[in-house]
Amino acid sequence: MLLEINHLEKVYRTRFSKEVTNALQDVDFKVDKGEFIAIMGESGSGKTTLLNILATLDKPSNGSVILDGKDITKIKEKDLASFRLKNLGFVFQDFNLLDTLNVRDNIFLPLVLDRKKYQEMESRLTSVAKKLRIENLLNKRPFELSGGQKQRVAIARSLITHPQILLADEPTAALDYRNSEDLLNLFEDINLDGQTILMVTHSANAASHANRVLFIKDGRIFHQLYRGNKSNGEFSKDISLSMSALLGGE
Repeated sequence: MLLEINHLEKVYRTRFSKEVTNALQDVDFKVDKGEFIAIMGESGSGKTTLLNILATLDKPSNGSVILDGKDITKIKEKDLASFRLKNLGFVFQDFNLLDTLNVRDNIFLPLVLDRKKYQEMESRLTSVAKKLRIENLLNKRPFELSGGQKQRVAIARSLITHPQILLADEPTAALDYRNSEDLLNLFEDINLDGQTILMVTHSANAASHANRVLFIKDGRIFHQLYRGNKSNGEFSKDISLSMSALLGGE
């Protein structure tokens, strides 16, 4: 078992009133090493709060998050940046690339922060650049790239640290259908290589590339689906039906 989320709660209280918002309520699930999980729910359901806690960007009010035997909610603030560098990879919908750096240096950035030697950085880059088909982009600046190319670069940057978990927040939101499918197929390939992935998405099509889908409603795990032997198309239909039920359509 790679990741255990145990009875997670997140309560927000306004400073000047007694109003309480329960963003997460008794969220409880486990993630095996090598799983590809999609997290779905309407706006305000708690999925972004959950992702932020898993990313150590926020702390729960109650409960624990155990990654490889370590409760990451107990890590001291001064140690969090180093922990993220060594254990977590991030892919965002807006890419978060620096236009002042070329592609090579954007991908190198987390390894530079982790004080890796240049020879090791180059060795890792050769492997990940080939896998993501970006060898010919390394000397370009992000503003010279298409959306799909930028997202592949962002994925390369997240994978070069060899993270235990890749966290993806709406990674296809800024892409057209063709580039979205290209990205999701890359995620499937990366997952087949053993990379554990947790992806927040609004898209049933995107979620259909995962092995399991968790549905969140009002801060709770409402339902989950396993892909099994279904095709992407078949799984997408099941996901859409579950989302309709989630939104009160059935």
